[in-house]
Amino acid sequence: NFRGDGGNYVTESRAAGPRAWTVTGSAFTSYGPPGQGELTAIAYCARMKRARLTEVVSSPVPVGGQGSASATTAACPAGNRLVAGGFSTDGSSNGFFYDGRFNSDGTWSASEYGFFGPIGGLTAYGYCWPSR
Repeated sequence: NFRGDGGNYVTESRAAGPRAWTVTGSAFTSYGPPGQGELTAIAYCARMKRARLTEVVSSPVPVGGQGSASATTAACPAGNRLVAGGFSTDGSSNGFFYDGRFNSDGTWSASEYGFFGPIGGLTAYGYCWPSR
């Protein structure tokens, strides 16, 4: 529910261990008390005898105020393929996430714009599944 005078935005969406996904958000408004709004996260899970998902993580990339930056993971280990991705701004609510994409080289990229100010580190997370 984002409008010109305020709204909600996601600041983190990534795995939080082998059995959980975390989504964090923030809100701003030019009227009334800050932080109002609703954010709903949906995760699809599969039951497995043992964890088969592996994670590849980028190095944190700084995002300048009123600037944009992208963080990109390494490719999945041999015998695995990228099936999902996520991102984190290390607790900052200064930016807007605007793109998450699968790249043709098997990596995952996340992009952020520092709307409210600089962000210390944008990190991309890729999730790999065995190819067979």
